[in-house]
Amino acid sequence: MTNSKSETLHFPNISSLTKISLGLILFTMISTVMVYAQTSDNTVTIVNDSYLEENFQHVDNTLFSSSPGSTITVINNDVVSHMLVSGSDNTNSGSTDNYDNFLICDIDDVHQCAFTKDNRIITDIIPPGESLSFQLSELGTYRILDPDYPWIEFVIYSFQNYDSSDNVNSGYSVEENTSEPTVSSEPTPVNSPSVKTLLVTVDGMPFDVNFSTIGLNVYEIESDTDSMSLIFYVDVSDSNGKLEVTFDREFFDSVYDGVDDQFFILSDGDETIFREIQNTPESRTLSIDVQLGTEELEIIGSEFGFSKVISVPVIETPVIETPVIETPVIETPVIEIVPTNECGPGTVLENNVCVLDERCGPGTVLENNVCVLDSSNVNNSPTVSNTSSPSSNKEMIMSFSVAFGIAGVIGIILALIAKAHKKK
Repeated sequence: MTNSKSETLHFPNISSLTKISLGLILFTMISTVMVYAQTSDNTVTIVNDSYLEENFQHVDNTLFSSSPGSTITVINNDVVSHMLVSGSDNTNSGSTDNYDNFLICDIDDVHQCAFTKDNRIITDIIPPGESLSFQLSELGTYRILDPDYPWIEFVIYSFQNYDSSDNVNSGYSVEENTSEPTVSSEPTPVNSPSVKTLLVTVDGMPFDVNFSTIGLNVYEIESDTDSMSLIFYVDVSDSNGKLEVTFDREFFDSVYDGVDDQFFILSDGDETIFREIQNTPESRTLSIDVQLGTEELEIIGSEFGFSKVISVPVIETPVIETPVIETPVIETPVIEIVPTNECGPGTVLENNVCVLDERCGPGTVLENNVCVLDSSNVNNSPTVSNTSSPSSNKEMIMSFSVAFGIAGVIGIILALIAKAHKKK
């Protein structure tokens, strides 16, 4: 019995080996994911059909961090070519619902521009299926879009000494220091949080920001609509201060395509530790650790909620065409009035009675407004005919007599000439 127990004690524990194997497998998987995350953070893919504004997604990586000198690779999986430029957004929102009047300018003093180029990044044309790389040259915010398709847009925050494997802005708890705490004989005083409210003005509109602090004082809050951020100016009195701030979603939020996105928080230009400790449909609460000597905290989101453009559907009233009724044209017949009483020459009709036309002299009638001789009176007048016939007969007789006399004289002269000729 004793020997059997000793052999049992030295026999390998199968359960322990299984745990070790699972641990190694899990470690391998985590390492692979971290390596993939490191290699894919600086890659942006323009998805298929991104040239269509109504497409569900345009790029796969819309917001990420990097550092100066890093290489950013853009892959074009769309069916058309694209080019990219960097600049600042002047629409007071990280996105817009209407690109019909989206104006891109090259200078800063054009207030109606929706986007102003800063000439830090201007890429060549990226054909379909090809890729292109560029480097970040400085710290700050890079807002990059395609000027021909401005809905294709992404933002890069360039931080100093950025490491994607240790992104403290992930929204999850960062591993705390596991060193042994120093045991002190004196009790450590516990500071109670101080709850305050400060007024911040965004585009001329005042808003209250509620927050609580431990070991620091917030004396001013400033808004930056260009980078969609709120800047807290602080005075830290303890070695490790803490700021908890609650944002009403209708005022300030970080979303993309209707889904919550992470905030970015800078402490004097560098990333700092924070945790999102509460998330409700109405608000989001952040807890930020602030080191001694910090002067400003910049919390970067994606939009100020009050500046969202709410597109109200336009209901077009149907146009009812009123039928045009053409009124028939009734032609009035022209009735020619034919005089029933016609008067003869030299007379006119007055009061339906033919009377003598006294407008011309005796023996004349009016024709075509001219007085002419009345031929009917000359032919029908017997007196004039009888008196003129004897005189005309006398003239005819005298004419014949004279003619015969002249002919006889001529004949005599011709006879005398002929006789004298014969004698010769």
